[in-house]
Amino acid sequence: MGKVILFAGVDPLSTGESTYPWHPLSVLTVGTALRAAGHVPVVIDCQIDPDWRARLAQEARDALYVGVSCMTGPSIGNVLDAIEAVRDHAPGIPLVWGGYHASLAYRSILRERLVDVVVRGPGEVAAVALADLVAKNGRISDPDLLGQIPNLAFRDGRREISGSGVVTDRVIETNYGSLASFIEQAPVDYTLLPVDRYFTSEVRDVSYLSSWGCPHPCGFCSEPATSLRRWKGLPAGRVVDDVARLWTTYQPDQISLMDPNFSTNIQRVVDIVEELERRGLCIQLRANMRAKDIVQLARHIDLARLRDVGFSAIFVGCESGSDRMLERMTKNATVQDTIEGIRLLSDAGIVQLTSWIHDLPGETREDNDLTLALVAELANLPHNRQKHHFFTPFPGTDMYEALFGSSEDDGRPQRDWARSDTYAASSIWSGRPEFRAHVLGQLQTLKAAHPDVLARSLPRLAEPVDS
Repeated sequence: MGKVILFAGVDPLSTGESTYPWHPLSVLTVGTALRAAGHVPVVIDCQIDPDWRARLAQEARDALYVGVSCMTGPSIGNVLDAIEAVRDHAPGIPLVWGGYHASLAYRSILRERLVDVVVRGPGEVAAVALADLVAKNGRISDPDLLGQIPNLAFRDGRREISGSGVVTDRVIETNYGSLASFIEQAPVDYTLLPVDRYFTSEVRDVSYLSSWGCPHPCGFCSEPATSLRRWKGLPAGRVVDDVARLWTTYQPDQISLMDPNFSTNIQRVVDIVEELERRGLCIQLRANMRAKDIVQLARHIDLARLRDVGFSAIFVGCESGSDRMLERMTKNATVQDTIEGIRLLSDAGIVQLTSWIHDLPGETREDNDLTLALVAELANLPHNRQKHHFFTPFPGTDMYEALFGSSEDDGRPQRDWARSDTYAASSIWSGRPEFRAHVLGQLQTLKAAHPDVLARSLPRLAEPVDS
């Protein structure tokens, strides 16, 4: 048994994605599993620890390994800095990269020789097995032993010709494990970090995860690649037990359910509402739902009951006001679903946090005019809030591969991915500057007419870059 360092690289404050820190659930779930197995997880989060580099360099020296995690985008830069700190101050300590970006870009990460092992998808079982392996053998490099651990990718010491024709390291993938560990694992151990340091003068928010994965095939989204369109959810009673305990223990203003799609199982949502009602609880909750699911949910339960047990805001990925573009994105939803779903939330007195993507590949001015007309219409609803993005392709997604071909052997360095941003151009994709300028002009008009409708600042233009 021994110490494992878990570094959380996501920083939504610096990227403008949030005005308050998020509890790093990706490393908390792994840390919970490690502690249950007898290891000593140490969580270092760049959001709340300004001296994280120095602390990481110190703590890594006697660790079994250092695990790092981030999303695709600017937080990759934090992970690269963390890797450099470990290499400089604890060069013999194994490095493991997990999380969304690693699950998508694992081949490029390994072929840059940034880390020893990548964990793809759910990391709880793999993290414990790796800790046990190092504790027993003192190293992490035996291909035969690594090959027995699910959800890994690693170099086996041989060379091969990549899809781009370059001779490079061969990468081995192990079997994708079951999602059962998410259901079977004990509640997340929030004592692994100082929960109240994430509270701000604006809001006391606690992040929570009640399900894993998403069954939908959206072409712009990483979920089809990371969860393989599978989904697992905790039972309603367990969810209510967990949120009630968090509500009592930490006394937050709200609990954010960070599920990719909380409404995947309509009956489970109904069961959670009924369980909250049965216990006489009203807990301020925020969740992500699909507009089409909201329409279906309203056929099973009065949405005012969601409001009455505490569901105060629902995030809805609307993406576009053009049915043609929704079909191109394989959204499996229509504009009418969006209109009905958002109006149902409004009628129930629930805040609608709607998200929109502009300058999609193949999007015409007419398509975007439909989107702009729809967002202007919805802005008239009570409690409608909007986030507007410019399209950025992410590795492993259908829309990335439609633009560039396979992302597994594209040779893009992680520093390029670190300059990717859904609110501006990136080193991967600059979009159409004139198109984006037109969108910004229209959004400025929207903001002038509805000063409170934007949940964050407008997306940014950037200098054109090579695609």
